[in-house]
Amino acid sequence: MYQTEISHFSSFSPFRVAKKHSVPNNLDLISRSFDDALLCRLKTLTPPSISLSWLSKAVDFLALAQSEARVLISNLKVAALDDSLAWYLDDSVKLLDLCNSVSADIERFRQRRLLLTFVLHLLGDGNQSLEKLRRASKALSDFERCASDLGKRSNADVLVRDMATGLRNVPRGKASRVGKLVRRTVHAVGLVTVFVAGVVVATIHGSPEMVRVGVPAELSWAESLNELESEVSAELKRRFGGEKDKKQKGLLEELEDVGTRVREVCEVIDDVAGVAAVEEEEEKKRLNDVVKALERATGSFSDGLERLSNGVNEMFNGVLCNRNHMLEKVRERERGVGPKAINKT
Repeated sequence: MYQTEISHFSSFSPFRVAKKHSVPNNLDLISRSFDDALLCRLKTLTPPSISLSWLSKAVDFLALAQSEARVLISNLKVAALDDSLAWYLDDSVKLLDLCNSVSADIERFRQRRLLLTFVLHLLGDGNQSLEKLRRASKALSDFERCASDLGKRSNADVLVRDMATGLRNVPRGKASRVGKLVRRTVHAVGLVTVFVAGVVVATIHGSPEMVRVGVPAELSWAESLNELESEVSAELKRRFGGEKDKKQKGLLEELEDVGTRVREVCEVIDDVAGVAAVEEEEEKKRLNDVVKALERATGSFSDGLERLSNGVNEMFNGVLCNRNHMLEKVRERERGVGPKAINKT
């Protein structure tokens, strides 16, 4: 999914809406509709859980927020980029980089999943020789050892913190009615972006601390998101913050289930390792049972991983679409073919 050629426009001067451009009469209705949609979708994210399934829902929520913001701004027929959209273009580069970083983590999960697939291939046919047991045991050891690599090469946390800091730089001051709505929408998208990004990064890396955002009370969905943020933060600390569960630190729910099944398979392999072949019915049944349990857990892990991957891909493409739409307005202005040129005639 990686996309490396991202246009950077970091030196915008603020552009204003053309004077003769008509202003919609229903700006308050447009704003309320956007807020109501965010509030409705926020409610689908409770209660929070540290799982791939829940993360996928959170990423889907953010992708929809980005999409609705693009539609809202397009429907306003803003004649040119204002300072808020210029800020969004700069900040969205970080979000695209973050999508790539999370995709790299997902790819490392996939590499671990290959080891599980190999083990299931070795042990799933009911004919487990000593050699197969040995190779399966080696693959399972590699699977557990790979857990320590996750997040080591990631800059995701730095990107999220930079995005959170950037929220302080959202343009303020005088603006037209349309400009104020654009500014408000861009700021809202920035807030939910930092929230979802912070949750995803903290959860995947097994961190008890997430980047907190805090939504201003004047937004109708502020209470819902702030409460959800507190709930997620508490769950992260409960799951990853204690010494008691140090062995489980950094495990999503699906991955924790896989880890439990892996240990069960390893125990059975150790028990039968001294036998030339697994011939006794009791031992065969025991091994087959734990292998089937591992297969089910691997299936859930795989499904959650692919859904999250699809969500991140959709997010990347949506943000890229937003950027291309805004950049085209810049190019039209520079070519003199946009609304400004029409107003001159």
